[in-house]
Amino acid sequence: MPQFTGAHQSALRRTVIGCRKLTGLPVVFAGPVDSAGVVLNESSGMRTGALDGLLVARDSGLGGRAVQLGRAMSVHDYSAAETISHDYDQQVNAEGLVSLVAIPVSTGRGVRAVLYGALRRRGPMGDRTIGQLSDAASALARELTRRDDELATPDTGGPTDVPTDSRGELRSLVAEVCEVATRIDDPRLSTEIVTACRRLQEASRLRGRRTPGPSLSPRELDVLGLASAGCRNEEIADMLTMSTTSVKAQLRSAMRKFGVHSRHAAVSAARANGLMR
Repeated sequence: MPQFTGAHQSALRRTVIGCRKLTGLPVVFAGPVDSAGVVLNESSGMRTGALDGLLVARDSGLGGRAVQLGRAMSVHDYSAAETISHDYDQQVNAEGLVSLVAIPVSTGRGVRAVLYGALRRRGPMGDRTIGQLSDAASALARELTRRDDELATPDTGGPTDVPTDSRGELRSLVAEVCEVATRIDDPRLSTEIVTACRRLQEASRLRGRRTPGPSLSPRELDVLGLASAGCRNEEIADMLTMSTTSVKAQLRSAMRKFGVHSRHAAVSAARANGLMR
């Protein structure tokens, strides 16, 4: 199972907070999946700490069932549900959760996390709400995949995001194609291939010069993520359990790093730099 880093966790946190605002559900929570099961470590709307840090085994509970089957699972009355085990009734009842849905966040490397929505009353959540959660899970899966790919790319310690060995191999391959082109009998085709090779060489050279953009702290990403969802400063402060002054400070810091003068421009810059979806 690929590593679940701070960047992965920050993306999970933003998804949980954003989903609660988007769906209007009283409780949204989530956790990464490891070899043992789902570790519940992100939530919005909880009243107690009964579920904080709970490990849901892969063969137990609603989340474990979702991981096992690789699809969304829902129950309208958790305590009476016959399709799941009841290993965690005490914790779920302590939080007052009744109707729940668990959606696996699946990438090409397996189920990486589980996203939950919950009501404190009996009854279905509705297709629209479950659809919104499913879309959020899909978007999170794409972001986790991108983070996995970044971790898999070797770091040469230089100012480029293209590994040195890869650039050398590319130059060698382009030179080989150019040499082959000179042996083609068709002069026009030969010229077109050589021209394309030169353009590829130039593109590789310019990319090799590219320097990385600014990085944002997990807190700055959390604030920007909620700002991008249309949350006001007061709402962001409430969801992240921080003061509005701190929210403004995080926004100013992000804007300063990108050299922009509005939250909307900071969000656009973060997306352009691959820091947000």
